[in-house]
This record gives sequence, C-alpha cells and structure tokens, in this order.
Amino acid sequence: MNFLNKLNSNKHFRFGVPFFLFIFGGQYALREFREVRYDNKINPKARKLITDEEAFEGFNKSDQLVYKKNIKTAEEELEALDAKIDWDNWENKRGPRPWEGTVEARPIKRNN
Repeated sequence: MNFLNKLNSNKHFRFGVPFFLFIFGGQYALREFREVRYDNKINPKARKLITDEEAFEGFNKSDQLVYKKNIKTAEEELEALDAKIDWDNWENKRGPRPWEGTVEARPIKRNN
C-alpha cells in the first residue's frame, strides 16, 4: 500500500504515463480510422484514380465551370510570365509599420 501511495504522488507517474499512453496509444487507435480510407475491401473506391472527364461529369455545359486542358507546360507558362515583367526597372516600396499609425495620419512623401 505504501508503494502505491508513493507511486500515485509521483508527478512523472501521474502526468507522464497518461500523456505517453495518449500519444503512443493514439496512433494505434487512429490506424483503424485511417484504414477505412485506403482499404480496398472496405472502400471500393480506394486507390482508383479518376480521369478528367469523370471529375467534371456532373457539370452541364451551361454551368460556369468548364474543363479546358492546358496545352502549355509549366516552363512555357513561366517564360510567358517572365516576358511580361520588367525585372530591371523596379522600385522597392516600403510598407507601413504597425507603430507608424494609419495611412491618413502619415505625411505623404512626394518625389519632385
């Protein structure tokens, strides 16, 4: 009986053991819930990829969302965006700091 009282009054045993049981025991409990998503026997749609046409089959042509396949690669899109931006002539504009007040209270600096 003395041993149980001593063990119960120990901080590490009272708070540490339940904490580690919650952390390490939780992974085993969550495994059962996560398993439903990826198990082929439980979920027949698991691990099946859908095509673009299947993803958009519920939409009518009159709806706003229309699927258009992009024929440009990411590199081509980056080159097109890079051609639009002038990288040599830019100006660094400093944003307001929280301690400087609102925009209306600050004096306007003009370059003449």
